[in-house]
Amino acid sequence: MPNSQKNFSKNNYDYDDFHNSEIEVELATPWQRSAAYIINLAFFLVCCYVGTRLYIFHEGSQPKLMHIDDIALTICLLIPSIPFITAQWIMMSKTGQSFGKRLMKIKVINLDGRNPGFVGTVLIREILFHTIISTFSYLLIKIFNLNENSTEQICNYLITFVCFLMLFRTEANCRTFQDYLAKTIVIKK
Repeated sequence: MPNSQKNFSKNNYDYDDFHNSEIEVELATPWQRSAAYIINLAFFLVCCYVGTRLYIFHEGSQPKLMHIDDIALTICLLIPSIPFITAQWIMMSKTGQSFGKRLMKIKVINLDGRNPGFVGTVLIREILFHTIISTFSYLLIKIFNLNENSTEQICNYLITFVCFLMLFRTEANCRTFQDYLAKTIVIKK
């Protein structure tokens, strides 16, 4: 169902912030957004697979030293991941689309209809959001003396699940925590 700029003003946004202009957009469906997330995750997992294959290839030709092995694994994982992440950031900055969003024909825009750029899509929606989640996990671990690995995993799964549920809140324009943080919405292109 198309949403107009007036619909956004009904959801506690100041209509004057939109410079009295009206734009017509159709929100991305929860399934499109979920599919885009899964596609991006699949691409990243392929990068990790390539990295582990590089490590296995490298491991066969090197003597066994524990700290060197950890460094080698990290480097092997970074070799395919850095180009992928860089390409994602460039695409998100220029078009508001990641690989998954592009394949699903959706994109991120500011509430006023503009492209959020690098600051909105990468710094706020991705880096700041994940920094907040990591800080929250770290504080839970330190305050309550919890197991580090399981607490991080539980926090990540919980946030992902809550964000998934938020996609179905049509009265809130299907916005997730990242959307609220960056003042964005995800629309069909």
